[in-house]
Amino acid sequence: MSLIEHLDELRRRIIISVVAIAVGTIGCFIFKGPLLRLLIAPLSDMEMRLITLSPTESFMTVFKVAIYGGLIVASPVIIYQIWAFVAPGLKKRERRITLTAASFTTLLFFAGVAFAWFLVLPRGLEFLLNYESGIFDQQVQASRYFSFVAMFLFAFGLVFELPAMIVTLSWVGIVNARTLSTKRKYAILLGAVISASLTPADVFSMVALFMPFLLLYEISLVLVRLIERSRRRKQSEADIDSGQDVGQTAG
Repeated sequence: MSLIEHLDELRRRIIISVVAIAVGTIGCFIFKGPLLRLLIAPLSDMEMRLITLSPTESFMTVFKVAIYGGLIVASPVIIYQIWAFVAPGLKKRERRITLTAASFTTLLFFAGVAFAWFLVLPRGLEFLLNYESGIFDQQVQASRYFSFVAMFLFAFGLVFELPAMIVTLSWVGIVNARTLSTKRKYAILLGAVISASLTPADVFSMVALFMPFLLLYEISLVLVRLIERSRRRKQSEADIDSGQDVGQTAG
């Protein structure tokens, strides 16, 4: 494909993603009642209510929540569009791998969101909102609360995609286990930067995201080693079969 064709393809993928986000946002705005009740459920257990500080904040907050929800709903389409844009430049075998990776990437994204929602976020909110409660009178602003929750869920969803991305790069021969092992210190630095960038500015959120990042990186390294071991075994078996065929032909 020429440069112009690549740009046209990129534009088409972006338009499809934007339309998917718009449809998801409209759907979330229509069902804003159940969505809002779901998001404030962790606060209900602590008997806390959200406050607003301006006449327009309630509407704008609900609209922002609908956008956040639309992004999550449209994430399978967005992930597929990213892989689909890359696929034409790959070989047939690599293309099959990337299409499979798109499915696993989507599943891992939602797994990360679920992990954050059910395990990390409730305990994090309980700790943060009850910290030194005898001294501070905690008041939770609606817009900041929903932004905190949205960024928290998105960050975990993105980080949980790490194994699928690394394994895919290994399958197509871009990275290997030795590179991942020797560059671990850079991965740790990258994880710290990502954790600081994708979470609100508090230590708890950064640590809560940084630790799964390290764990998933190590899991990815193990998976890549298993892939390379399987690849070497198959290559060895193929060499043995080839040698037998040559011997039979010579005999």
